[in-house]
Amino acid sequence: MKKYNKILVAFDGSDLSVKALNEAIAMAKENEAMEIDVVTALNPTAQISSAVVYASILNELRKEAVDLLKGISEKLDVQLPNHKVKTMVLEGNPGNEIVKYADDHDRDLIIMGSRGLNGLREWFLGSVSHAVLQRSHCPVLIIK
Repeated sequence: MKKYNKILVAFDGSDLSVKALNEAIAMAKENEAMEIDVVTALNPTAQISSAVVYASILNELRKEAVDLLKGISEKLDVQLPNHKVKTMVLEGNPGNEIVKYADDHDRDLIIMGSRGLNGLREWFLGSVSHAVLQRSHCPVLIIK
């Protein structure tokens, strides 16, 4: 298996994204030079009739995303103290933003869950993994 040095983990808080993160941690423990970036993507393009309501909802989503990634960053600092770890909240179409981030930051592997959260979001986030798989210029590891 190829030795990856720059991994991107797409994280949304779902069980499968936790498994994806754990896979990245296991890989990093075998490679001290590995860098891990963990991203979560917000899609702020939803149609909301009021700009004030939209801004309020978007700010709340940003805060939740930052809090989620703060916990992940703390976990990684403990489990991988000698590794370079970065977290980032992306905004836009999740599939496009994940691929763009991987390209812009020279990631050589993307790890993500096959599905995200339950219900309609599960269907939507499943389409995100499909979009990333189709558009990525680097290998994608999909966790089931």
